[in-house]
Amino acid sequence: MNQAEWYNLYSHALVEHDPVKLRFRINEAEAAMFVRIQDLIQNPDSNSEREIIANALSNLHALQRNLLRYSSREIA
Repeated sequence: MNQAEWYNLYSHALVEHDPVKLRFRINEAEAAMFVRIQDLIQNPDSNSEREIIANALSNLHALQRNLLRYSSREIA
């Protein structure tokens, strides 16, 4: 997994409008980011990419919270 691969999956999640597909895209992007973090653990020069990934994960979690709020409003 390289930076372009996880970032591509992350970008697709950010622009997905279908709630069902969005759940899948968030999970797919998170999994790719965790794989990339594992790849970077041994590299002392990877701090900046790890920080970028941490910010991206935070964004995905916010997107996921909004999705959950949206889904609960549709049920009610």
